[in-house]
Amino acid sequence: MEVQTAPDFSEFARIDFSQSWDLGITLHGGAGNPNAFGMEEPLFEVFRAGSFVGDVSQGGACNVVGVKMNPHGNGTHTECAGHIGASPTDDWAMNCGPGTCLTLDQALTTFWFKALLLSVEPLLTDAAMPGQRWIAKKDLEEALAIHGGGIPSAVLIRTLPIDSQRSSRHYSGQMPPAFEPAALEWLARSGVMHLLTDLPSVDPEHDGGRLLAHRAFWFPEGRCRRQATITEMIDAESSLPDGFYALNLMVPRWSLDAAPSRPVIYALHSV
Repeated sequence: MEVQTAPDFSEFARIDFSQSWDLGITLHGGAGNPNAFGMEEPLFEVFRAGSFVGDVSQGGACNVVGVKMNPHGNGTHTECAGHIGASPTDDWAMNCGPGTCLTLDQALTTFWFKALLLSVEPLLTDAAMPGQRWIAKKDLEEALAIHGGGIPSAVLIRTLPIDSQRSSRHYSGQMPPAFEPAALEWLARSGVMHLLTDLPSVDPEHDGGRLLAHRAFWFPEGRCRRQATITEMIDAESSLPDGFYALNLMVPRWSLDAAPSRPVIYALHSV
């Protein structure tokens, strides 16, 4: 298992906590949320028990609302290698189902990282999948070269052109862009532990269940990187410049392969 180390901010004088940007998408009950894979919309439902109603407007003493949602298709979420069946103890296994697989609370145990935000335009590069746009290894290499080529532990990918409807986009049947597996294998081999993207998935919507990009990031050499995570459906506003930030990746302590998340980045000031 990888040893999680403290982020290296040595070339920066300080983190500016007065300048922050929330990359998580607000989740609402019902319609108006981003959605992928044809999943049901989130359900926010008032709790009722006997004469108690969890709605002050209906005479209740307090508001009590239950939530039903699926983090993989309902908004910003972070997932670990348990998503593709990784074991919590066996570095080579990929055959564990819910209840026995690696969970996010086991994988993500530190929450501050030096992060690099990059804007990349996916392109049509695969004749075998007409209409499918991809982020390729060379696209990432070129974007990183602009910032000196150094790779931090967290990389945030914003796709171009920037979609102003990202916070409510329904992706099912739209062939959203994806990552070429070689691109994510390269990031993994380069030491990137946390990938964040505005895409609903790092893989194509329909790939026959292969999930090759997920596998390339978590199992680049056949052995699981159990502390690596992928965060999907972030929303980085267009005015936010590419460059280095401090990332606070906040997730609830759920014993699942994925959970809703709230990544927040902070400005860094150079020495």
